Amino acid sequence: MATHRRFHAHYRERLMLLDGTWAEVRMVCPEDAPLLSEGFARLSARSRFQRFLSAKSRLSEEELRYLTAVDGERHVAIGAVTWDDTGEEVGLGVARFIRLEETPEVAEMAITVVDDAQGKGLGRVLMDILVAAARERGVERFEVRVLAGNEAMYRLVQALAPCEPEREGEALCFNVPLNPALSGGTELLRPLLALAAQGALTLIGPTCRRRFLPLAPGGAPPEARAS
Repeated sequence: MATHRRFHAHYRERLMLLDGTWAEVRMVCPEDAPLLSEGFARLSARSRFQRFLSAKSRLSEEELRYLTAVDGERHVAIGAVTWDDTGEEVGLGVARFIRLEETPEVAEMAITVVDDAQGKGLGRVLMDILVAAARERGVERFEVRVLAGNEAMYRLVQALAPCEPEREGEALCFNVPLNPALSGGTELLRPLLALAAQGALTLIGPTCRRRFLPLAPGGAPPEARAS
């Protein structure tokens, strides 16, 4: 008997942000590629560098395809949108996790909130939903990566859940348990994402660790963990 999930392919939820803006949170689908591209164009140069560790000017077709054609199980992406004066959707942010192939109970996570939507509580909302969706799928731990040299973040982590991060090139990797009963679980994620929502910290996700590889016929990346 299949287990009922709240965060399924047709999940949608409307909410009001701190500034009174109405937004809708839903699962990302392939048709969202134009929204993702437009949202990327609205990121500042600083946000782009912190998210991708490069002065990236645009997302390629392959990247857009990979980031939106998700399976909802190994790769889960949840987006937030609002509406312009004509009723067209406008992207605000995306949170995602990608489970490690060899240890599916562990997932890399990332969150991006466009600059003009930061400071409105959206990052924390997306974090809560992402954690709940991960728990539904048996994920026990997130790998969180941030730029090395961010001393404020490092001190925050040490104060909330003392641990020594792994160095991976220009990034530091922290392992964060999702079980709130474990020391440093949600208590660590909340302040990290609160900083992300305010634009003070951008979490680096899986896409900064490896280059995108050309998609194989049928749309699947040739390397299961490529992102």
